[in-house]
Amino acid sequence: MKRTLTTLRCVPRYGYDFTEVRTVDLDLEPDFTEVALEAALREYFARLGIEDAVFDIAVDDDGFFAIINDEAYHHEWGERLL
Repeated sequence: MKRTLTTLRCVPRYGYDFTEVRTVDLDLEPDFTEVALEAALREYFARLGIEDAVFDIAVDDDGFFAIINDEAYHHEWGERLL
């Protein structure tokens, strides 16, 4: 089975001072669905012990992105998008 590394933008739900856009890398099949993307993202956060981080998955002109609950930003995860 062929897999691809997918970089996903994660944006804060409200955007308080302690939040920023971050990216995470997920290993998915090349023709992944939104359902598979959300499952992989929830698994990513579960492995870090951050429950209920994912608020929603959305799409814009640049592709899929995740809306992350601001409470998750109190933990270390992902890379800041500059």
